[in-house]
Formats: sequence, structure tokens, C-alpha cells
Amino acid sequence: MSNEEKGYMPQSGLWSSSEIAEHWQQDVERRRLDFSEATQCMLEAAGLGPGDHVLDIAAGTGDQSLLAARLVGLGGSILATDISAEMLGIAARVVQQEGLTTITTRVMDAEQLDLQDNAFDAVICRLGLMLIPNLQSALREIRRVLKPGGKLAALIWSVPENNPLFSLPLAILSKYARGASSHLPNPLALSASTVFERELTRAGFSEVTTRALPFQSHYASLDAFLQSTASRLTADVMGQLRKPEQQQLLGEVREALSQFEGSHGLVAPAELLLGVGSK
Repeated sequence: MSNEEKGYMPQSGLWSSSEIAEHWQQDVERRRLDFSEATQCMLEAAGLGPGDHVLDIAAGTGDQSLLAARLVGLGGSILATDISAEMLGIAARVVQQEGLTTITTRVMDAEQLDLQDNAFDAVICRLGLMLIPNLQSALREIRRVLKPGGKLAALIWSVPENNPLFSLPLAILSKYARGASSHLPNPLALSASTVFERELTRAGFSEVTTRALPFQSHYASLDAFLQSTASRLTADVMGQLRKPEQQQLLGEVREALSQFEGSHGLVAPAELLLGVGSK
């Protein structure tokens, strides 16, 4: 069953806000710190080299697009796509500031890629696949636009027990959701390696592998986390609740996550899964 059939909130509604996009970009340095090693693993697994033409799915504000562009050089190209025009607007601005001419941006739904068959040497996706409503449609589209022998390399969040900053608030939210829990964005929707491998294989990819990449997630404080990632997780439920319930929910989330706060801010264990498949 697709995420859409389960009733998940449309991704365009989640991200199509200039305020959310700007807030996301303000967090860019923390993402670079947290995701640096995993992103490099993804780019290496995609086999990027000079002259390659690369498609970046759910590119957001383009953090990984910039890194990919340096690997493919002036003879290559990066097409950064996302469903959010606001996110890509920031990406385009950063690309211009960096003076890069090999990155272009296009608003595009991963489930319906307006691109030619066999057009790209590689496709990358960092923390986007698990939020796509109809994953199989997107994976089949990705495979269609890959050249024969080309690779998809994608990062997703791993299992709940290895990602407490997500799993603990999500468990609390489910108590308050009043039947709307299926509409919550769930970053852990694709977290088991067997599920990820099965989805890639179903879409026709071969030589499918997954690898767990543990790391530590850093935020300046618990408040910083609650104002960024957690705010997107809780927004839909908070809108249903009266003020006292909102305060109670946030109090429970704070209590659950306070164990990770210390002199160095909020530091918690985390884990990503790197999935790779060939056409």
C-alpha cells in the first residue's frame, strides 16, 4: 500500500512555504555536520565521476547537489528536482552564489518525472524516498530515466530504535492524533533494510544492497530541535488540540528527549540506511 493510500499528508503541502524553506536553509551547517559522512558514502555508491549527468530527487535546498557537482566537474551536470518551488528557489540562489554553472533546478514530482528515458548516469536522493506518497511510481520513474548500468543511491532513516529523536516524539504524537496519525509525516516509514531492498527490487533494480550508517545527530539545544524538525512532525496534530493539550504534548516530548541534552547541546544516536540499485 502506498503512503498516499494510507492517507499521508501530501508532500507539496508540507514544504511549499517560503518560511519553512528559509527555516530549513538556516539549518544547513548542522546538516553538513551530521550528514557529511553518509552523503559522501551515497555519492561514492552512485559512482559519480567527471562528465556524469546526475539527477537529484527531492533535492531540497541543494546541499548534496553542490557536493555532486564538484565530483562531475565542468563536463558533467546536476539536475536538482523537488516538489517545492520554495526549496529549489533557495537552491538556485546558493548555486548562483557559488558560481556553479553545472547545476540546474526544476520543480518536479518524483512520481511523474518530465524527463527522457535513459538520460542520467546516476540518480541520488538524500532523505526523500520515505516521504514520497507512491514510492513504487517514483522508483519506476527513476529507473526509467537512468541509463543502462546507471545507479540509484539513496539515503533514508533507519529503524525507530536507532533514531530516538524521531521515534520518541512520534510515539507520543500518536496518542494525541485522534485518528489522524496516518496523516503525520513519518520519516521512519521505510526504515527496515528488508523493506527498502524489497521496494527497490520490485521497481526493477538489480544488484540491490543496503548498508546502515550510524552517526550522532547534533542540535544546539532541545529547543532548537523542537523549533525545526519536531515542528514539522507536530504541526498537523497541534492544530487539532486545545492549548492545554498542546502544552501537555510538548511537555511529554521534552521529557522524553531531555536525556540527550547536555553541555554540548542536544546530541543523540541516529542511523541512516544507504540503498543502492542498478538499472
